[in-house]
Amino acid sequence: MRKSWALLAAPLGAVLVTACDSSGTVSLSSDGGGADVQAGSAPPPRLLLSYYGVASSELVAFGLQSKAVDGRMTYNDPLGTTYVGTTAPWLLEQATDVVARLDARQPWVVDASWNVAMNDLTDAGYAQSYADPQAVIVGAGPKAYVLRYNRNLVGILDTSSAADGGVPIGSIDLSGEVQAAGDGYAQPVAGVFVAAQQRVYVLLANIDRLDVTAGGFELLCANTTPTVVAIDTTSDTLVDLNGAAPGHGWPLVGYSPILGPGALAYDALTGSNGRLLVLDAGCNATTGDGGAGSLVKREVESLDLATGDAQELLDLTSQAFPGGLTYIDAHHAIVQLDTTALWDPTATVLGAAIPNAPDAFAYDGVGNLLGVKKNVDADSGLTGYDVLSVTVPAGTVTKLGSNPFTLTGGGVAGVTLWPAP
Repeated sequence: MRKSWALLAAPLGAVLVTACDSSGTVSLSSDGGGADVQAGSAPPPRLLLSYYGVASSELVAFGLQSKAVDGRMTYNDPLGTTYVGTTAPWLLEQATDVVARLDARQPWVVDASWNVAMNDLTDAGYAQSYADPQAVIVGAGPKAYVLRYNRNLVGILDTSSAADGGVPIGSIDLSGEVQAAGDGYAQPVAGVFVAAQQRVYVLLANIDRLDVTAGGFELLCANTTPTVVAIDTTSDTLVDLNGAAPGHGWPLVGYSPILGPGALAYDALTGSNGRLLVLDAGCNATTGDGGAGSLVKREVESLDLATGDAQELLDLTSQAFPGGLTYIDAHHAIVQLDTTALWDPTATVLGAAIPNAPDAFAYDGVGNLLGVKKNVDADSGLTGYDVLSVTVPAGTVTKLGSNPFTLTGGGVAGVTLWPAP
């Protein structure tokens, strides 16, 4: 997983290669393991395991019933992962600006694809050659919203048809949310659709990715703040949440929310409109000589969706760089750091570590972490990966399989569970 402020300065020019089979279905280089599902039945549960290589990436669909690789796909993008929504799994080809909806029954086959490069590359601030899509948020009806980390437009997709290299039908401009001390981009990192409000809430990082030390691994604190904005999905416009204040969003109290779905969780049970929980990586205060001082604002914070009030819930400044937050209910959550620990969102301290937690995982909704853990030799060299199920909180391990990936020379880019629990 990438740190949200890592520079990644080298341009990436990989080209997506697609093809159509005899039925016209868009697909990528893939193979299947004979795990077809009869029409009308629910898709079997599968872990979607992503691996990034040197010039390409791999998606592996590991069956929890078959205990085997049901299908795999390789694609020409060194930055890629999956994103699971409520209606479909998605493939994010982040360096080639493609989002692909995967077949619900065979999630190693592309059902539809869109190019989301759009036309909003500018020379202002931190300009990358690729837009870096982070999420596809499906709202009501046949619309989806694509959050692109390196650009200031949110792409709007029409998902009612099986597009092959389609393009967004519209956009929502976030340039008014950019803060003067940032790098020229609002940096949407995650979002959630709240159906009762007909809103997509979007988390904006608003950091300066150029203000770093230690080779790009220590982010210095800029005079900016993360914000949350809301898209009215009935009109595809930004809601004015903050009245006379600049922009449209509510400010948060942490700094540098992490990338990906583990940055944001929606708690519908707390408060009259619910609340958002945000996982922040924090930043280093600047010393007098311009170097990196103490780490601050690494935390889990909450945002009340009725009042816009943000507050720190859990101070993590003594902890390692955070990997993700999994919300279970009002008194149970999981925080991934250098270890993976339980957390009661009403408490100000972490709970007990979960023994044997996978390196990357998804929570299955019934008390298990499902994911992969690397194996190393006596010299700490990588020898392969195991696919595991680990109980929460006891840490009892069940090995489901081993060495699901065929690519080497990279690492695990993500684990998601389809269908979502």
